[in-house]
Amino acid sequence: MGSRPLHPLDAIYDELTDIARALPRDQADALATAVKDARRVFVGGMGRSGLMVRAFAMRLMQLGVTVYVVGETTTPSIAKGDLLVVGSRFGRSGSLSHYVEIARREGARVAVVTMDPATPLAEMADIVATIPVAEGGPSRQPMGTLFEQSLLVYLDAVVLLLKRLLRKTEDAMKKRHTNLE
Repeated sequence: MGSRPLHPLDAIYDELTDIARALPRDQADALATAVKDARRVFVGGMGRSGLMVRAFAMRLMQLGVTVYVVGETTTPSIAKGDLLVVGSRFGRSGSLSHYVEIARREGARVAVVTMDPATPLAEMADIVATIPVAEGGPSRQPMGTLFEQSLLVYLDAVVLLLKRLLRKTEDAMKKRHTNLE
């Protein structure tokens, strides 16, 4: 005891627990409501954050939401009544800024999930959700892992809120799960 280093699984669990406790609940509610009210939802992100928003897109589809991943060949034009959800740790990506500018120009709403509400992307957004990874101090995990894990957990919480708002059951979601496996 005492001098033994914390096992990596315990370290990850502790960090995620600290972040989950610090997440503003009203921001998750606002994002869930915006998704519910949108005609269509588009999601975008770069790198591992992009993978997390793709997982979010999958769950939205399973809830019956019309959803597209930015950059896919089957993604249509964004328009008024649509919502663009962007996940970006630093909120400074040139590509994501370009997507946000197009969405704004076309009259779509924009939601940004980031660690700092003062980032350029967040300043262009209608809805900002902050994942306060910096509040917990330096992570024991490499690079942006804590943000990416927290982003996935946060977006999964939004899915649970939407499940309630849309009155969807687990069985209804399972029916929309892919059968091309």
